[in-house]
This record gives sequence, structure tokens and C-alpha cells, in this order.
Amino acid sequence: MTSLAAVVMAHRDAPQVRRLIGALEDVPVVVHCDSKTADDVAGAMIAGWDGRVRAVPRTSATLGSWSLVRVEIDLLRAALQHSSADHIAVLSGSDYPLLSTDGLIQALKPWAGRSYLMNAPIPFEPWSVPRHPDGGRWRTAHRFLHRGDDLVTVRGVPVRTTWQRPLPAGQELRATSQWKILSRHDAELVVRVVDSRPDLVRFWRSTLVPEESVVASVLSSPMLTGEPAVPVSHRHPWFIKWPARGSHHPAWLTEGDFDRVADAARAPGGTPDDEDRTDVPLQKLFARKVSTERSSVLLDRVDAELRR
Repeated sequence: MTSLAAVVMAHRDAPQVRRLIGALEDVPVVVHCDSKTADDVAGAMIAGWDGRVRAVPRTSATLGSWSLVRVEIDLLRAALQHSSADHIAVLSGSDYPLLSTDGLIQALKPWAGRSYLMNAPIPFEPWSVPRHPDGGRWRTAHRFLHRGDDLVTVRGVPVRTTWQRPLPAGQELRATSQWKILSRHDAELVVRVVDSRPDLVRFWRSTLVPEESVVASVLSSPMLTGEPAVPVSHRHPWFIKWPARGSHHPAWLTEGDFDRVADAARAPGGTPDDEDRTDVPLQKLFARKVSTERSSVLLDRVDAELRR
């Protein structure tokens, strides 16, 4: 087993999920496949692996809702229980490593005891929208209606109250990505806070897109964790191609993206001291968004030329 573990949230494309797990080589992996996915697809993701690959019980998870955070916490809890890894990478089934396992471990050595995640204070300008130009504060300031762990929507639009509410005492707000690399210590802190603070869970359950806020917000709140806040960082260790400003979904990567992906993988490695540097490109460790249908040729080249 390695000093790196991974948790994978998947809901489709079993061949791609299997390719991702295979590319992670000796890394312990915990997988969650959405319960809405057909049983044969879910079974194909995890069939035949040795003991380094485990699955957590399947539940339904919905984008933008607490259910997705609940799955992430379940996965982190399992990874902590079944591995002694120093870092845990939180991945989707559409992610892929750009380095070998040894390369990933070497790249994470400067981050010993530290999480490697993009996180920025709110207000965060990219989260402003025409109706709410407040840097994403509206995602938590209003109470969104929910049924169980999922938001209530009408014609695809989440339903919320019109009045605003205060934050829970001690809760700071950060914007982040759901895809991140947590130190073991920080993963333990997040699980502990979620397990011991049902009042915070009630608050976050009624927010919009909590999967992009909860973990970094908890880790930036010394009153909740008893630890110093994680430093602000504008660096993200994922290569992602956004189709246009304001788009909410990354573009699928294809063979035509290989040169940019290769440049990202071969860039100088980042350290915690580089977190706020934007003047030089730093190495990316994972790429998204990939699929069997669109990205197989690209990933063949990644394996042959980058992950050797």
C-alpha cells in the first residue's frame, strides 16, 4: 500500500472507472456508485479487483445537494478506516492521473501534513450570477428547501426562501472544488466535525451546491476544528478545460487536448509556498473530464508518454 489513497464517486462508464482504478496501481481505492445506476454497471466497476479496492453501500446522490457531501464523507471515513495513507485524493469516475503512482507520491511530498485544494474566501467573484452578484454568498444566505438530503426543485430550479439568515457561529465560508487532495489529518477533522455537529449538517443541507463549500469551509473555521485555518490557495491540482466563461460544466477532453495536458503534467511541481502564485504554471496531477467514448486515445497517450 502507498502513502496515497483515493475515493471515487461514479455513476456511469464502468470501463472508464476501471481504467482509472487500474491507473492508480497500488493505491487503496474506495468507490461509491450511485444507486440510480444499473446494477450491472455498478458491479462491473468493482468486479475482480483485489483487496485494495472497496465499495461503500450505494445511495442516491444529486448534484448541488447535501447527498453528494454525505457520500464524500462516507468515502473519506472508509478510506481512513481501511488505509494509513497520508493523503486522500477525492476523485470522480471521470478523472484520470497524469503521473504514475510514484510520480504522484513524489509530487505530494512537499505537502506532507497539508491538503492540496483550491480554496478562496467568499465572496468569490466567479460564483456571482446576474441575479445575485454577491460572489456566491446567496448560496448559503438563503434557506433552500430540501426533501431528505436532496434539494427541492421546480422545473429544474431550486426552491428557496426570500429572507436571509446568519451563518452558524464559528462557521467561515470558502469556495472550493469538490475534487481535491486532503491530508489525513484534515480528512479526520472534516469527518469528526460532520459527525459531531448535527446543527451544521442541518444548515449545510439547506444550502446550494454544498459539495463546493463544506470541506474547505470547515477547515477554514478554527472555532469548529480547534486548528488553524487552511491557507487560502488559488492553485488547483487538476487540469480542467472550461468551454466558456460562466460555464458550470467542464468540457470533455479529447486527443486534441494532449499537448495542453502534457504541458500541465510536465510543469514544475508546486509547493505550499506557491499557493498564491499565478505568474507561472505549476504541475497538474489529475485531469478531468474524460470518458471511454471521447477520451480513450488521449488516455492511451497519457499512459504511454506521461505515466511511464
